Amino acid sequence: MKLRIIQWNIKINSKTDGIAEFLLSKLEGNTVVGLQEVSETAYEKISAHLRRNNAFSLHLRTPGKYEGRNRRMGVMVIASGGEISNSQLVDCSVFPERTLVAKIKFDGLAVNALSFHSLTGVDYKKAKSSNFASIASFLDENPVDIFTCDANEPQIDTFDEENVVCFDNRDKGEKASLLFGKTKVHSMIDTYKEIARRSNLQLEDGYTHILNGGKKKRYDFVYCNKAWKILSSKVYYEDAIAAGSDHGMVVTDVLI
Repeated sequence: MKLRIIQWNIKINSKTDGIAEFLLSKLEGNTVVGLQEVSETAYEKISAHLRRNNAFSLHLRTPGKYEGRNRRMGVMVIASGGEISNSQLVDCSVFPERTLVAKIKFDGLAVNALSFHSLTGVDYKKAKSSNFASIASFLDENPVDIFTCDANEPQIDTFDEENVVCFDNRDKGEKASLLFGKTKVHSMIDTYKEIARRSNLQLEDGYTHILNGGKKKRYDFVYCNKAWKILSSKVYYEDAIAAGSDHGMVVTDVLI
């Protein structure tokens, strides 16, 4: 079975019409989509526009009355051509509503997908590392077939995971390395890195975010089961920005 996997941080309070239309243009056959920074309003508009089976983290953990904007950025998983039979949060994480795990059935085949949004900013240093540790613990105990994320990592990106350097969030980058570096606790494959390696591309060609100051970073990832055949993985940056986000969209096709 061919499966498309999409990762996109759509940016909180983005213009949802452009986001939904661009996303719809990339749905093809059986598709799993992980979206981050999804507000309740954005969820409703995207759901109405796409009319696909989906799950939303803020439905599983409703923001408290006094919690503010930071607790109103959710994660949405969409199944096009399939059906989500179960969804849950990574409850042990610092911000569980920025995680979402979905079991999706396609033509009798079930895949488990995790999508999450890393914490960002200097105020979150200890929380960010703790969040990575929680997600790594979940993956160690609950293997999944797919994870997609806006990681806000790594600091130094290389083909050799032994040399990947994650930011020092008061932990010397050790917790993020459990997901992206030499100590990773899972066996899934970074799909863009695999395609870039095969095609003699530079990892920098797959940048998904531009920092203030113009530095290009590959912060958005699609990882998949190592037993799957990765057919292609491409970043749509300019088109995703034009649609209203501040992150590029990663689109990966695999054969299961």
